[in-house]
Amino acid sequence: MRIFNFLKQIGRNYRGNKKFRMIFFFLFLIWGFWTFGLGLLGGWFLTKSELDKFPEISNREKILILAPHIDDETIGGGGVILKALARKASVKIVYLTNGDDSLGGVIKEDKKITLDPEQFVLLGEQRMAEGKRAMATLGLKENNLIFLGYPDQGLKSMLSKFYSEANPLVSPGTKFNHNPYRGTYKPARVYAGENLVVDLKEIIAEFKPTVILVAHPRDLHPDHQASYSFLKKVLEEIGRPVKIFSYLVHYPLYPPEKKLQKDSFLYPPKKLFSQKGWFSFELSTEEEDNKLKAMDQYQSQITPFYDFLRAFIKRNEIFEEME
Repeated sequence: MRIFNFLKQIGRNYRGNKKFRMIFFFLFLIWGFWTFGLGLLGGWFLTKSELDKFPEISNREKILILAPHIDDETIGGGGVILKALARKASVKIVYLTNGDDSLGGVIKEDKKITLDPEQFVLLGEQRMAEGKRAMATLGLKENNLIFLGYPDQGLKSMLSKFYSEANPLVSPGTKFNHNPYRGTYKPARVYAGENLVVDLKEIIAEFKPTVILVAHPRDLHPDHQASYSFLKKVLEEIGRPVKIFSYLVHYPLYPPEKKLQKDSFLYPPKKLFSQKGWFSFELSTEEEDNKLKAMDQYQSQITPFYDFLRAFIKRNEIFEEME
């Protein structure tokens, strides 16, 4: 901007000189291209990325979806679940936490906030019921749902400080240092990272997935980052080859508008949009409608002021293939 003002001032001083006007005009073009043209050209190169078609799902596929919280499986892969079941493929969902530390979920109808630990446990139980209803809406039977019951907002700490069972993490919401929920994979399981690794090893060894959907490692939510890190650790230890696709939920200005836009497409944020590696999974109109019905089951997470969940009801779902 200083250069622009400087050029303008020179132009005023020498506007009667025809030769100088031509020189000034040429300099102005150079400045304009430097300021705007290079930016546009650079943007053109930066956005020369592509969304490839998601691989076809056959009846031989065994798809495992890791959900940090109960609703992430629908946000990230509701359409994949619908298509996989229609193709007679096997699908199993593993919920790492019950999402029981959501402060908004324990606000009473009178808008007063309660921090009673039992209210957080009740929220976790409510979200388990919501997940079962949502998956039933998509056609997935309850015996294909695995609730681990680890602490919401605690997975990242369980990778380091609270990895050993000798030093378990205490849930900030429920105040338990172990899983208090009935109907989970291992009730009373101590909140330690090594236990989560063992659980995932057992589940993967038994199910033998060919494809795993997991939260993106650059998702801004620490539980989502940790979900990917735990999976990577498990696969490195067992050495099992499997295709991994990550889905994104939390990232700045993503999705751009937090509202239902069924006719629009979902794209990766520009900072994450690489030349290769991102895949688009297109949904039919019927699949969009069914995903929306499933999403509406998460009443504990829906508010009249924030339509975040419905912002993921699009004509496609996107995934980045990971190593």
